[in-house]
Amino acid sequence: MDIREEFLLFLSVLKWIVLATIIGWMTGFAASGFIKLIHYIIEQSNEYESVFYLLSVSFFTANLLSQFVLKRHLGTDALIAAINNNHGRIEGSFVPTKIINVMLILGTGGSAGKESPCAQIGAGLGSLCANVLKVDDIDRRKMVLCGFCAGFACVFGAPLAGALFGIELLAVGVILYDVLLPAFVASITAYQVSSGLGVTFFYYPLHFVPAFEEGFFVRLLLGGVFFGVIAFLLIRLIKQATELVGTIPVWRPLKGLVGGALLVGLALLFSRDYLGLGLNLMEGAIRGEAVVPYAFLLKALFTILTLSISRSGSVITPMLFIGATAGSAYGQFVGADQSTFAAIGFVSVLAGVANVPISASILAVELFGATVAPYAAVSCVISFLMSGNQSLYTAQRLTISKSRAFDVELGKEFKETTQTIRPVTLSVIRWFRQILSRKR
Repeated sequence: MDIREEFLLFLSVLKWIVLATIIGWMTGFAASGFIKLIHYIIEQSNEYESVFYLLSVSFFTANLLSQFVLKRHLGTDALIAAINNNHGRIEGSFVPTKIINVMLILGTGGSAGKESPCAQIGAGLGSLCANVLKVDDIDRRKMVLCGFCAGFACVFGAPLAGALFGIELLAVGVILYDVLLPAFVASITAYQVSSGLGVTFFYYPLHFVPAFEEGFFVRLLLGGVFFGVIAFLLIRLIKQATELVGTIPVWRPLKGLVGGALLVGLALLFSRDYLGLGLNLMEGAIRGEAVVPYAFLLKALFTILTLSISRSGSVITPMLFIGATAGSAYGQFVGADQSTFAAIGFVSVLAGVANVPISASILAVELFGATVAPYAAVSCVISFLMSGNQSLYTAQRLTISKSRAFDVELGKEFKETTQTIRPVTLSVIRWFRQILSRKR
């Protein structure tokens, strides 16, 4: 046995434990400060019932800042591209320059999330540590990724899911095993710091007993398809709405003014429940409380409008809301436990829109308990497959095709990927059409 080899391996493990702990500690403090500030702003805003009338002003201001002041904003897509293509070298400031935009949008009721700035803060701190220590490109990439994962862990309140989410988000079909240890250490450290600073998280362990004699598994499989279709449509609609808004020949801040007015009108027509983070309604659905069956459709509408007009805020919290309320509606429709399917939908829609079936499955374990997790994992994988070869994060790389029915360019980012239907698949479709026409 070569003792030198074991000693070098020990030093390598020790090195990454120390570095990841430092990055996780820094990210935990910084991200917690941002989360508590956002929650404080939202709480203060909720003291005034008419604050959502300011949505036009906040959208106008956010778009004005984006156009003239915050041109070097570093979004999640840019971070993914930097980690994948540039060893984590981040251009511009490591501080997310659109924090003020996120505060404006969420403070007045825009339907968006708070995850993206936390991930940006973590990645920026990882990059700062790499600059100070003057590490090589390989170590820099790992350090940036540690902060990236730690930021998600602070938001999710689930350190393992947060770590895996940051890794799985880079490329579909690839897990970077060499980053698992530092990512886990950084995420757990950041989570512990956040908890110690008083950041609260949502946990609801389900007392779940699968009833196979009542066809539960069939309902589960069909539910996975349902959640996958929702994910597929959300990706398409958000992208198309953003492109459509971009083609309108109107000054961008004026688009914000009009978009904010539309959102105010929708809130007056339906409900304010679909504004902001919507945590109360989402958590209520998971607890089994009554939710209107079309809640997920309204939240999708509010979110599409917010993201396409303001281009500020994260998509993750709205996707979790949509998943939970869609699951509640599905459970009501098939006569199953609404709380169970709200929890399953919560993670399944996320798995589909972001192509993260593994981390979404782990999230189910950490938030809802081990009994429901295997079934949630099945639904997550089905949703992942049903969402197709697309993603809300266009900088993600596609390294596998979700179906042999398509010819897909692999190894490229989603924004550069094209796909065509295989001739064999077309012939099968024609054959089925012929069979159906004969029966008629």
